[in-house]
Amino acid sequence: MWKIPTDTSEAIITAQKHVAAQSHVRGIDGAIALRLPETAMLFYMNRGEEYMLSHFNTRLLTEKFPRFLRACPIYQVEGYNALCFLDGGRGAPHAVDTLETLAALGVKNVVTVGMFGAFAEKIQFGDVLIPGQAFVEEGTSLHYYDSIEYACPDSELHARALSAIGGKNLPLVSTDAVYRQTFMKEALWREKGAVGVDMETSALFSVGKYLGVKVVSILAASDKHPTQPGEAPWHWKMTPDMRAFLFEKCSAFALSL
Repeated sequence: MWKIPTDTSEAIITAQKHVAAQSHVRGIDGAIALRLPETAMLFYMNRGEEYMLSHFNTRLLTEKFPRFLRACPIYQVEGYNALCFLDGGRGAPHAVDTLETLAALGVKNVVTVGMFGAFAEKIQFGDVLIPGQAFVEEGTSLHYYDSIEYACPDSELHARALSAIGGKNLPLVSTDAVYRQTFMKEALWREKGAVGVDMETSALFSVGKYLGVKVVSILAASDKHPTQPGEAPWHWKMTPDMRAFLFEKCSAFALSL
């Protein structure tokens, strides 16, 4: 059962209530002591936080960012425009848990950094994608909208990211089912114009709009799928240099906001 149009009842758990219940982020007066800057950078791939910690002067805000699923450290970059960063999780539910928690703590702009699997000729290994559209094949968005085919980033952040980074502005699709990306499905996704697949972007776009948080996603093609049986099999291609290039570009953009 997805979102019910006639359902006006309260959610049992909200990000605001969950944050307020966490003793490690409350002051002695019971008020939320954790204060976040307006811009956050979320990593949906490994090594992102390590890059930031080694390249910038940072401050640990808390070891346990108070989201519902798997608390993690969250840091702030010092000496620049206010920016915090953390691991965003994996998959649409985890990603939206993080986004809801950030919104509850006052974040207004979100730059997400991740990877995607390419399945179109327009994309090669290492290409940077800044999608203006993400088709919804994950279930999280359907708990926020009665019906939704695709979601889009914030138009202003999207335009600024394209200008600053110069990535490709092409659609992708987000799915929950890693092992059900069949040849037929990917052919149908290509017919819609999608060039690759990930697990979070459409949910981040749709829920960002729902919450009034500006979201943009910047992704690198980590691998390329065969388009039909008999072609070279799926193979991981993400290299340390590709990661460093992506992190450098994304951090410079996020710090400019």
